[in-house]
Formats: sequence, structure tokens, C-alpha cells
Amino acid sequence: MLEVGSILDGKYKILNVIGRGGMSVVYLAINERANKTWAVKEVRKDGGNDRSVVSQNLLAETEMLKKLDHPNLPAIVDVIDQDDCFIIVMDYIEGNSLLDLLEERGRQEQDQVVEWAKQLCDVLGYLHTRQPPIIYRDVKPANVMLRPSGNIALVDFGTAREYKQTGEGDTAWLGTRGYAAPEQFGSMGQTDVRTDIYNLGATMFHLITGIVPAGQETFVHPIGEFIPGYAGSGLEKVILKCCRYHPRERYQSCAELMYALDHVHDIDAWEIRKRRAKLFVFGACMALSLVWAAAGFGFRCACAGTRGEMYRRNVSDAMDEPSFSKKTAYYLAAVTLEPGNPEAYNNLIDDVELEPELTDEVYNGVKACIDSRDADPAHRKTAIEFLRKEDPRAYADFNFRFGSLVYLGYPGGKGNAAREYLVNAIDSGGLEGNRLAAAVMMYELADAYRKKIKSDSTSRKKGIEIGEGCGQYWNTLEKLAGNLESLYAETGNIGYPVRVCDEVANELDRHTVSYQYAGISAERLRNTLLNVRSFMAEMSEKAQSLSPAAQEEIARVDHNVSLAEERLNSQDAGGTNGY
Repeated sequence: MLEVGSILDGKYKILNVIGRGGMSVVYLAINERANKTWAVKEVRKDGGNDRSVVSQNLLAETEMLKKLDHPNLPAIVDVIDQDDCFIIVMDYIEGNSLLDLLEERGRQEQDQVVEWAKQLCDVLGYLHTRQPPIIYRDVKPANVMLRPSGNIALVDFGTAREYKQTGEGDTAWLGTRGYAAPEQFGSMGQTDVRTDIYNLGATMFHLITGIVPAGQETFVHPIGEFIPGYAGSGLEKVILKCCRYHPRERYQSCAELMYALDHVHDIDAWEIRKRRAKLFVFGACMALSLVWAAAGFGFRCACAGTRGEMYRRNVSDAMDEPSFSKKTAYYLAAVTLEPGNPEAYNNLIDDVELEPELTDEVYNGVKACIDSRDADPAHRKTAIEFLRKEDPRAYADFNFRFGSLVYLGYPGGKGNAAREYLVNAIDSGGLEGNRLAAAVMMYELADAYRKKIKSDSTSRKKGIEIGEGCGQYWNTLEKLAGNLESLYAETGNIGYPVRVCDEVANELDRHTVSYQYAGISAERLRNTLLNVRSFMAEMSEKAQSLSPAAQEEIARVDHNVSLAEERLNSQDAGGTNGY
């Protein structure tokens, strides 16, 4: 055991003990030269029969954390292998655990619990999208630190594992009873992303009720049994779905759960409307049956309706609903009924195009619909994978349009997410001719942007003016800007080429000098801007026949183009520009 006051590895001074576990002790240490505090975790090697498991988990923890980079995760800076123990030096997370908070203040308010759950969804989603995916397997209040800023950090990766696509089961039971999912007790195959969703649901249960989940293997009670005000609430439904016994019945991804948490209050309102609708339908059916009986007709379940009628009703209700968040609830119901029918997907992407901007709410709503697995009893296929099989053209069209919208209007997905949808469109075989060419150009632009951002980041760290990816990005943007009419014709929507014009204008307004450092001549920059100006002049003439929102968007982009022209002119006149 390390001694308080001792110097570890010649640079870490041990200040005091801040935590203990069965096999480990955690100390607060300081690097006096750097004047920075660290957490030092000492794990003994005398683990008896469990020694191999503990060592494997420790090595897994250190190797995984070394590769991760997320604001809600601690970073490992040093690993020291001593004769009797392993020493891990990592970020010191200031604050207390959520378990400490529960013990001090009791159960927490819903809005706060939902906010913490969304942060955990974000960090778990990050882990699940690594290659291979990382399954944490021990989400619980004790492993969630609350920083003074109000943000949380997920700590202690001793039970985490990398998901093996061909694996049939886990090698050992690891987790915490009450929070652990049934599959963590063995005999149900290997743990996966849905295991973490179960753990998170049990953690929400503890936070909202103040009661430790039962130590049984398979059951989490409805929170309304402990707090009557939550009976039938949206949060109760979310927690219960997280904690279903069979993984296929839970949320299938953190994106699905995040969407549910974003709309937890809508679920409350949705249920109220649904109950009222059921009462109305029941009353109408009863009245109709009496009329028919009086007329000598048998009652034949006139109100039942067919699956196809239910599908069409949901699509129709989605089209009539002004709120996008509520639209997606109808579309989700529709694609669950008939996942291979293109109508709901076509209308959904039409509605997305009409939105003034692609917000997180809109993006996550679309993701919840197309990534839903509720239509597949085995939960092996997402809804849109059914569409790919039934109608490759509709599948390609949706991915092309959504991928382009994500690139042009959603900053969070401008690189990787946009590329994914555009690759789906190109590889599906459902695009031909000019439409395929437009999709390829959009993909090249998204890919070049990703490389530009990576290159720019490297350049800034090295103090270089501009990264190599900048020139490639402009080459691709220039190519697309020269085909604006084709993009308009192939998408059938003015928003796509107008947003390309906006991208050109913004790049020139902010990074003119940087592109010239990358070898792009002033003449090429000006010629591209002339193409954009010409197209925008044509769009301005047509604006009177468009919707007010489209007119406003054209005017905004036209103004940005004017600013870019001023920037080029000022540079020609000897002005200074840059980042």
C-alpha cells in the first residue's frame, strides 16, 4: 500500500486516500512540478482465484481508456507495473458521486435525473460507436461523478469489455446486483449495448426514487409504486423499457433512448390523448353496435381497421401535425407497421426539408424512426433496412437526401454522419445517372471536409497556417459549386444548392487567405464565387413564387455571398484576412 507523503515514480506525491475497493485503493496525488492533481489507482496482484480476471480487467481498462477522448471520461496518463501491484495515474475528477448525493439529499427531481441520463447516453453512445464497441456494464450512481460545473463523468472501467461480433457469451459475471441486466448473470449470450441501457434504466430508478433497485436478477418495479405522482408517467415508461428482461424489448441504441428522454413530457401528453381516443372509439363502437342491432345487423368489429389502414392513418396524421417532434411519433408508428413501405420515409424527408434548420431535435427524431427495430421480432434489422430490401430506389433516395441535408445543415454530422448516409445511397444501387453523380459529389465533399478538419486541427497544434486537407476541400467544393443547376434538378429542392452557395460564401468570408496558402489562386476563388452569384441571382428572380421561408433563406444566403465578395475585394485592395 502506498504511503501518504511518499513520491511515486519520482514525480507523483501521494496526498491522501480518496477511495477503496475490494482489490484497489485510490489516492489523490500531485505532480508538484506541473502543479496538477491526479487520481492514482493502486490495484493489488494478490487476487487469489480472481487474480486472472482482475488483471485482465485492469489491462482492458487501461488499454481502452488510453484510446478514448470524451469530455465525460477520465484520461489515463501513466501506467506503472510494480512487483505487487499495478498503478494507474489518471485525471482527478473533482466532485462527489451521485451515490454520495443520494445519501446526502435523497431522491432527485425528474428534470435533473433526465439531464444526467442524457449525458450518460451521450458518453455511452460514444463508447458503443468505437470499433470494436465498448460495453461499460456497470452504470450505477457510485460510478458517476458530479463535477462542480454540474456535468457528470463516468469512472471505473474495471468491468468494461470490447464487444466481440462472433462471441457467444461473457467469460465471467461482472456488474452490480440491482443494476445488472439479466444477461450479466450468464446463460443469455454476451452483453451488448442494450446491457448498458438496462444499467442506465436501473440507475435512473435509483435517482428518481432514492431506493436501491432490488437485488433480484430480472425485475425493476414501476416508479409509480413508490412515488404515486409518477404512475403512468413518461419517465416511468422510459425506465421500464430500459429494464425489460429480454434485450430485444429494450431501446436498441443510446440514440433511441436519447430521443425518448428528449420527449419524456410528450410521452405523458401522448398517453393522455391515446386514452381519450380509446374512450371515444369505445363509445362510438358501442353506439354503432346498438344501432346495428336495432336494425337487425350483426356487430362485426367495424372499428377494428386493417394494418394498412392504420399505416395510412399514421402517415396522414403526421402530415397534418405541425409539431415535428409529434410528427416523428406518427412516422415511427407507421414504419413499425410497414417498414418496407416507402411512403412514410418519403413524407418524413419531405417534412425535414421544410424545417427552417436541422436541429438536434429534428436529427434525433429522424434517427429514432429509421433506426427503430420494433418491426423486427428478432431485432436484427432496423426499419430502413427493410426498405432497402423492398425498395432500393426509395432507400437510396432517402439516404441521398438526408445525407445531403445533414452535411449542409447539421454541424454535428457534417463529416462522419453525412458520409454514412451518402455511402448507403451510392452503394445501394438505387441511384443512376446525374442523381448518382450528385450523390458522389456530396460524398466527396463530406469526406474532404472531414479530412480538412482533421488536418486543420493538426496544423493548429503545430503552429502551421493551414493543413493539407484545406486544398482538397476547396477542390471538391469548387466542383460542386459548378454543378448547382444539376444538384437542383436532381434533388428537386432549392434548399440543397442554396446551402452549397452558403458554404462557399462562408468559407471565403472566413478563410480566404488560408485557401491561398493551400495553393488555391485568387482567380479560382473568384470564379467559384461568380458561379454562386449567378445561381443566386437566378434564385432571387424565382423567389416570389416560393414560400416565405424559402424567400428568407435565399435573402440570407445572398447577403452572405455579398460579404464574401467584399472580403475578396478588400484583399485585392491590400486588406488583411485569415482565420
